[in-house]
Amino acid sequence: MKRNVKKVVSYSKNFKDRVIYAVVRDGFSIASVCTQEGIDSENMVREWVREFMKKRGMTRIPRTLTKRKDAPKVLFPESVNRQFKRYEEMIMYQESMIEAMFEVADEETKKKLLERLSPSQQKRLKRTGRL
Repeated sequence: MKRNVKKVVSYSKNFKDRVIYAVVRDGFSIASVCTQEGIDSENMVREWVREFMKKRGMTRIPRTLTKRKDAPKVLFPESVNRQFKRYEEMIMYQESMIEAMFEVADEETKKKLLERLSPSQQKRLKRTGRL
């Protein structure tokens, strides 16, 4: 009898941080971030967020509070916000470079690029007609 064995997936520190910040800072739900980034286990992301909050001495805000306008938000120091903005700019630049490279690449290179693109980048390329 064959067992159904799940493939073990490991994620880089940068990827984990991007997912955590999407949940903590940007207020996206864990489920929506998982579907957007192609992650199968919501529990794993929930653990990442818990560890992040615990290391920084923060308490997790219940999801029902974040939907209200007067809900308390997690405040980051200005230096951290500046670093977030730098990272966002770098990511946007890299994504635009990948999309531009995709336009002029041959078929074999396009296949390699598609393997490395996130699901959201693939959707964007399809939506803009570049894919």
